[in-house]
Amino acid sequence: MKRAAAAFLFALVSLGSAPGQEAAPGPAVDPLVLQRRLAMVLRQSTQHYEAGEYDTALERLGAIKGPAAEDLSVLNLRGAILTKLGRYDQASESFRAILSAQPDFFPAAFNLGEVEFIRGDYAGALELFGDMRRREPRNELVRFKILLCQLLLGQDEEAQKTARSLVPAGSTPAWYYAQAMLARKAGDEASARKHLDAAKAIYEAEGCKLFDESIAPVKF
Repeated sequence: MKRAAAAFLFALVSLGSAPGQEAAPGPAVDPLVLQRRLAMVLRQSTQHYEAGEYDTALERLGAIKGPAAEDLSVLNLRGAILTKLGRYDQASESFRAILSAQPDFFPAAFNLGEVEFIRGDYAGALELFGDMRRREPRNELVRFKILLCQLLLGQDEEAQKTARSLVPAGSTPAWYYAQAMLARKAGDEASARKHLDAAKAIYEAEGCKLFDESIAPVKF
């Protein structure tokens, strides 16, 4: 059974600006042409991003000028690329600019939490992911990120409660990864490996990619 997860850092989002952020083309330029150009550049930049060519992805994204550069999809992809480049302050600015315009923009909210997590501000990340859970209580990825923050903050009992909110064979491998992280925190690497292997057998590599990237920097 294969269940695919969303792209890491939610770099891929639908096109479209928030109210008040529509591009303002010159009188001789067809708005549809501008939209197609924007879509093309976003697609090309995303392809470089997914290939791990982050400098090239950022350079390609720089071809978008004027009001279109403030499109939420452009800002979110730029923030995702900057995160991969380790330019966390700039990435945070991109995501916060999105949330200032559209507070319920899920990809930017998640990505901002991810930036704080990568920087080691687990309390800040936990607050951000906690806000997201209140808005989307069924999101398994958000609950897993909360569990990781709790474990890293030494809130083991709270992490156990979070783990109990997940179920085996859900839409993502969150339950298996949660059990693995609980075991790893307890020093039981054999049990952790058993759960990770089970997740990959059920969901396959693509379905586990985001979770593997989430746990890669975690050191208990």
